[in-house]
Amino acid sequence: MSHTAPKLNAFPVFMRVEGEAVAIVGGGEEALAKARLIGQSSALLRIVAEHAEPDLLAFVAQAGATHFAAAYEASQLEGAVMVFAASGDEELDRRVAADARRLGIPVNAVDRPELCDFFTPALVNRAPVAIAIGTEGAGPVLAQMLRGRIDRMLSPSLGPLAILAASFRGAAEKLLPRGNARRRFWNDFFAGAPARAAEAGQLSQAHDAAVDLLLSNTPACGHIALVGAGPGAEDLLTLRAHRLLMEADVIVHDALVPEAVVAMGRRDAERLPVGKRKGCHT
Repeated sequence: MSHTAPKLNAFPVFMRVEGEAVAIVGGGEEALAKARLIGQSSALLRIVAEHAEPDLLAFVAQAGATHFAAAYEASQLEGAVMVFAASGDEELDRRVAADARRLGIPVNAVDRPELCDFFTPALVNRAPVAIAIGTEGAGPVLAQMLRGRIDRMLSPSLGPLAILAASFRGAAEKLLPRGNARRRFWNDFFAGAPARAAEAGQLSQAHDAAVDLLLSNTPACGHIALVGAGPGAEDLLTLRAHRLLMEADVIVHDALVPEAVVAMGRRDAERLPVGKRKGCHT
């Protein structure tokens, strides 16, 4: 009997919202949570709430959002590219969802998956890099747990490094042929000297290292990192140690290191075991 992999009922996409209106209907905690999420983007935030709580009003002022301090009307949704029904009132949320669909606008109704055209993800933000985790509304707490784990794994320098990479795309396409040469450049860019300089907060040095890498006809020099495994439990490794393992092309390890730690490396990384074992340290 063949096994069929489960299929997604909601397909993850990234939607352009720069300069576009996003409407949130509601004045309480649910609306504030969505406002904070959308506030991480360059969308024009539109809050519809006749009676907004102080925290939401403070956020509106800080974010420069538009606030309709009046009873809800369908006309307040016009021109938006997405709508959130976040009033906490089932009847009102159903009305908002129906109005949004009539206007051809995708809608998300908080805690009412049957009314949703889309689901909001748990977001790891390293703009312009974004990682979205979704469960199709089945387990928001699980999505937040995964977000926390991924957030801890990713260096804060990832965003600036991606911005630097974007500035080199044109030059790389002009100077390097398609295929191995270009792929090698980007591998060395994201795992070599430019990435290390960016992680140290030295963006000028990262830029210079990228220029050197682009003009060089030889692969970037490799480097060696010594990772201590501590008492051997994989969850006790530092975040930087975990990142180094995932970036390594070759992992040299002794037999005292648990397989679970070694397995944190990339699947395609070469693994070179050495003969150090308990009671035989040679």
